[in-house]
Amino acid sequence: MLELNAVIFDMDGLMIDTEPVGKMLVKTSHEKFGYEITEEMFYHLIGTNEKTSKAYYHSVFGEDYPYQKIKDYRDQLRKEYFNSHPLEVKKGLYDLLENLKKKNIKMAVASSTRYERVLSNLKSIKVDHYFNAIIGGDQIQHGKPAPDIFLKAVELLGVSKEDALVLEDSKNGILAAHAGNIPVICIPDLIHHSKDILDLTVGCYDSLDQLIDVIVKKDDKA
Repeated sequence: MLELNAVIFDMDGLMIDTEPVGKMLVKTSHEKFGYEITEEMFYHLIGTNEKTSKAYYHSVFGEDYPYQKIKDYRDQLRKEYFNSHPLEVKKGLYDLLENLKKKNIKMAVASSTRYERVLSNLKSIKVDHYFNAIIGGDQIQHGKPAPDIFLKAVELLGVSKEDALVLEDSKNGILAAHAGNIPVICIPDLIHHSKDILDLTVGCYDSLDQLIDVIVKKDDKA
């Protein structure tokens, strides 16, 4: 059992099943401009914000890399895709959110995706009302694997780090929570992480609903 006052959710790959689509869009948008994205490069960037990914692309492809043009084209492709494909929710999300709400456990979303899209996605799957705080990757200076976004979430929720729990699917997210000294649980998505990454967590589960019997509200009087 984990006695907690707050749970902090990642979004892409944890709450909604967007990573396979994201992989396709990254590959397609780069191919249009003559760049090849390997699986290793894509996996390296999972969980990072725009500032971090931009710096990485320039480090790989050079200063002439047309970041904004490729990003704009990818955003266009994403809009077209999701206009005809509804967001798919990860198994157990609704059950876990409702359970945490009944236990009076505070909740936040801390996603590397920019705030505007985070809020739009949460509203699309009708879960925005569950969260006491929502933070996007464009609202913090250093993205994952730096701990900034999770430290901000703890601050906004008004809880101590040891009384909070981060839920993450990505290596960068796990590293960020660990760097912030906040307990983290992994729910793997596209990648099953190596032992050295999983050793940084307090557990690894197949789906979100498996956490219902794991998380309990901390007795503030104890």
